[in-house]
Order: sequence, then C-alpha cells, then structure tokens
Amino acid sequence: MFLYNAWYVAARSHELDDGLLGRTILNQPIVFFRAADGAIAALEDRCCHRNAPLSVGRLKDGLVECGYHGLTFDRSGACVAVPGQSTIPPGARVRSYPVVDRHRWIWIWMGDPARADATLIPNMFWHDDPAWVPIADYFHVDCHYQALIDIQLDQTHSKYVHPTSLGSDAKISTPPKVTREPRAIRCERLMPNAVPPPLFSRASNIEGRADGWTKWIYVPPSNVMFDAGIAELGSGVYEGNRSKAFTIHNSHGITPESERTTHHFWVSARNFRIDDPKVTETMSAIRNTFREDLAMVEAQQRNKERFPDAPVIDVNADSPTIQARNLVARLIEEERRLTAA
Repeated sequence: MFLYNAWYVAARSHELDDGLLGRTILNQPIVFFRAADGAIAALEDRCCHRNAPLSVGRLKDGLVECGYHGLTFDRSGACVAVPGQSTIPPGARVRSYPVVDRHRWIWIWMGDPARADATLIPNMFWHDDPAWVPIADYFHVDCHYQALIDIQLDQTHSKYVHPTSLGSDAKISTPPKVTREPRAIRCERLMPNAVPPPLFSRASNIEGRADGWTKWIYVPPSNVMFDAGIAELGSGVYEGNRSKAFTIHNSHGITPESERTTHHFWVSARNFRIDDPKVTETMSAIRNTFREDLAMVEAQQRNKERFPDAPVIDVNADSPTIQARNLVARLIEEERRLTAA
C-alpha cells in the first residue's frame, strides 16, 4: 500500500528539457512536460480516445499531441483539439496532477489535489545554493521502496556495505538519538574523538581522529535528508561552531514505481573547498557508495521473494527503521479512514 496524499520526487528538472517524459509513479503511468510558459505539467499517460500512451506522442507549443490520432491536450488534461472536427466530445480529458519544480527536482502530489500544499515540500537548499557543490544522479532500483529507505536510515550497515567509503565503527558503538514528530522522524549520532569514515578523511585531509556527526530527518513517505561530517578535535562543532568542520548534506527522494521497483533520486553536496576539482572528484565516489546500497537491497528483494514465509528477527539497531515504517503505516491507515468516511 502507498500513501497518496504526499509529495513524491518524480524527475530531475532537466529531464523535461527534451520534451515529454513518461514515468510510472505508485503504479500510475504519468507523462510530464513543460507548457508554453515553462510551467511543469503532469497528466495521466493515456489518451481518452483509444488509450494510447501520451508519452509516445509529441509536444507542440506546450500541448501534448497523441501519437495515435492527434488529439491534443493542455496542461489541465483537457482535450483542446480533435483532427477532422471542430467540436470536442463531452468528457474528453485526462487526469492532471499537482506538480512543483523546486531545488532541481520535480515533485508530484498523487492524492487529492485539494490537499496539495507546496509548503510541505522539504527545504533542500543545497541542491541549487551557489555556496554548495552538488553531485546528483538517478537510479532505477528493483526493490520495494521501504527497503531503500531502511538502508538509508540504518547507519550501522556502513561498516559492512561501505568499508572503503562510509564505514565507521563509531556508527555501531554510538546509540542513535531518535526524535519522533507527527509527520517526521529525526535521528542523531554524535561521535567525538572517533576514526572518521575513509571518504570524509580523504575529502577533508583530516588525519587521525575527528569529531564526527550524522543527523538525518525522514519525511514520509519517501524523503531522507542528511547533515553529516567531521571536524577537527575540540573545535566546538557540537556547540554549533563549524568553522573547522567539513559538512556534507545528502538528500534522497525514494519514490515507488510499483510494489517492487523504485525511483531513487539523490544529491550529495558539500560547502567546503567548493572550487577544488580534486575534492569534487573525491566526493564523486559517493555514487559508487550508493550503488553498493542498491546491490544490497536488490539482493534482499530477491531473497524475500525466494523465502516469502521466512521469519525475521529485529535487533536494537533497527529502532529507527522500525519507527519509520510504523509512522508510514499510521499515515496510510489515517488516509484510508479519511477516504472511506
């Protein structure tokens, strides 16, 4: 089951530069495009005439022309032209979805349009703030979306899945401080005088131990944002002084395509040595790190399907991921009751 009254990342903004984009979100085929004024539009990817996908049609002057018989639709989903006749048949339209272009990501609201509130979109300023250097990509992943959220929220896996980049004994020995909010979960690990993750050491040139931290916020159903980094020992980073700190912000838009496939949009940005191409090259290794996550969750998905009735256990480190799943389940149940009322 999915939560529908929520914002999901549907695409990166530049993906619409070449015209129509067809993408499935929550099992719903959708076509995205820019209208004549540049505004983003999203329609059900289905012509109301003979069900041909609109995404295999053409974008003409900000309107979508069906590639089968040429019916034309505007960004509201209304049919505005039918070849060979001057009248538009009653009810000739397709569903449109609320969309927002923000921080180089295109967001879509899959539920009741009247409930779409753009202020609920998380502030991911590091995507396009000139004081930050972003590295960004998109992966298609063969797993249930919650498995990909789990691996982001579970920091204890890094020693084993990412030993040469984000691996850290401190993430295992430091208990997480979890804070629950009505529609979000926050988690914090402060790791003073610890051996930092190898990637952070390479990017910062800090040798030996450092004061480290990892903080994340999960905004259900599918957004995870990290504030992580290291600082020189005793420099006051835990009191708010980051003058001798090296900060990285990561963001993940983990959007269900179906019950077993997922769109993974991500950005990793830094605010230190932003003009140094060598640091950018070093930080680009994060792409391979995230691919290691994908390899693990895809293997996990395959095994779940091979052993559908196998029992599983929980350990203490699972607390953040369990709380995240419980929050999503509660929100889905609340939405179900609201819809049924």
